[in-house]
Amino acid sequence: MSQQANELFDNFQQLTPSEFFRKNKQMLGFTGKIRSLTIVFHELITNSFDAAEEAGILPEINIELKRIDKEHYILRHSDNGPGIPEDFVMQVYCSMFAGSKFRNIQSRGQQGLGCSGCVLLSQMTTGEPARVISCYQEGDDLKGVKMKFKMDVKKNKGMLMEREDFPAEHTGVCIELQFKDVSYSMAEQGAFEYIRRTMIGNPHAKITFRDPTGHKYIFKRAANIVPILPKEVLPHPKGVSADDILFMAKHTDKRRYKSMLTSSLSRMSNKRVNEIEELTGIDMNKRPKDMTWAEAEAIVNCFKKMKFMAPPSNGLIPIGSEQIEKGMKQILKPEFIATLTRKPVTYGGGVSFIIEAGIAYGGDSGRVVNEQRKSEIMRFANRVPLTFDQGSCAITEALKSIDWKRYGIKDFDNSPITLFVNIISTQVPYLSTGKQSVSPEPEIVHEIRQATMTLARKLQKHLRAKKAAKEKAMRSKVFEDYLPVIIEEAAKLGETAVPEYNQVLAKVTKRALAELLGEKVEEEEEEVEEEALIMEELDEFGYAVDDDHSNLKNIEEDIPEYEKEE
Repeated sequence: MSQQANELFDNFQQLTPSEFFRKNKQMLGFTGKIRSLTIVFHELITNSFDAAEEAGILPEINIELKRIDKEHYILRHSDNGPGIPEDFVMQVYCSMFAGSKFRNIQSRGQQGLGCSGCVLLSQMTTGEPARVISCYQEGDDLKGVKMKFKMDVKKNKGMLMEREDFPAEHTGVCIELQFKDVSYSMAEQGAFEYIRRTMIGNPHAKITFRDPTGHKYIFKRAANIVPILPKEVLPHPKGVSADDILFMAKHTDKRRYKSMLTSSLSRMSNKRVNEIEELTGIDMNKRPKDMTWAEAEAIVNCFKKMKFMAPPSNGLIPIGSEQIEKGMKQILKPEFIATLTRKPVTYGGGVSFIIEAGIAYGGDSGRVVNEQRKSEIMRFANRVPLTFDQGSCAITEALKSIDWKRYGIKDFDNSPITLFVNIISTQVPYLSTGKQSVSPEPEIVHEIRQATMTLARKLQKHLRAKKAAKEKAMRSKVFEDYLPVIIEEAAKLGETAVPEYNQVLAKVTKRALAELLGEKVEEEEEEVEEEALIMEELDEFGYAVDDDHSNLKNIEEDIPEYEKEE
């Protein structure tokens, strides 16, 4: 029997991350021809943004996509970031799960798979190596290096093929990759649309894109402010498990349970540790490395019974209502726009997040389908557009659950309207490693509904005013058409000269029309109706729709200046 068991394990082997994703590339989001190319754009653009912002540089990206054959492309992507030191170039592009984002911090990417996944897809579909030029500052010297390499999937690292010095003029990185079995499309889920949406969520960037037809698109910068860098946030006691506590204990450099807990968790003071000691009977002066599973479990159960202040929100940096408005105006050129940034709240017991929302109506808002403009939902997470898996996303679920008829939108699907929603968090609850849809956590759905319904009321007011203005114009037209005739005929009957009536006509049609038609009364009635409508609005939790609702308490001291309301 033992011999049979040994035979079964003759083929036992261990896969490197690169080997695993080579066999399961769909887990990186590379599932369809259009989607695969869009994901490549996404990974390269977000990495360029993160690098530039961390260096305090306004991002500027140049992308050129050249078609060699049907479904065969060369992609050249360059940026003005700080560059990558030579020793790290192949680690960045050839090692899975390697990067600088494995922290509890707000970031566009957190898995260390993006760039290396693009190189892997290129190698799998064409067999061609990656070509990279990196220019970076080292001390007072500006250095440049040009490299050609492939990924060794067996070792999860790069294989250098060529290397030479490059005359650097400025910092930045340029990468050239070839892809087959991918497709460029102008459709909603294509690469062009991804860039368009990226510019709305990142108005401080500039992207120049030359498509396979040779057409050059320049997406200009709408804001000249580099976003504030978020700070790393310690885990909150309400959001950790027994395994998390045990992991902290085994890898801390602290000598006591007490110092380990206060240094590893937010909202944890010596006073709270003493409370835990009283409730659990665990000696908080023991060495962390001696912690048992039972002790970790007891500590976490104690956390659940205690009340803590909400997590600090200074680690969350939203885009900001003003910046969102600038981005939407530049791309959509709407007749009406409204944006807002909600206050920080939490999901899952202790993970902070912020919802930002915007509504644009008219102009280029919505998407064109068969020469007709239809509604459009733009989903973002930490400024990154989510272009796929829309049906399973919490953002879609929340927006579709709103009764748009109450806000004057009789046919939402066929209206020229664009809805923008961005979730900001250190831990966005994605549904998969593809990071294209957000888990429908009740608190997240609730906040999205609150934000969007607040903006929908403003849109409703605009639509009412627009309708009233149209009716006024029609009524004025009646006066303008018939009043001159009446005056002229009256003059004939009275056998007098026709008086100068233009001034009278202007007075009637422009100044006194509202009084003549009793429109003041109508406006008052509409205002009462609107107030009644607002009073009736309740969300799925039974809360009235308002701007100030928050499930956080005692958070005022942690709200940065840009979040505080006057």
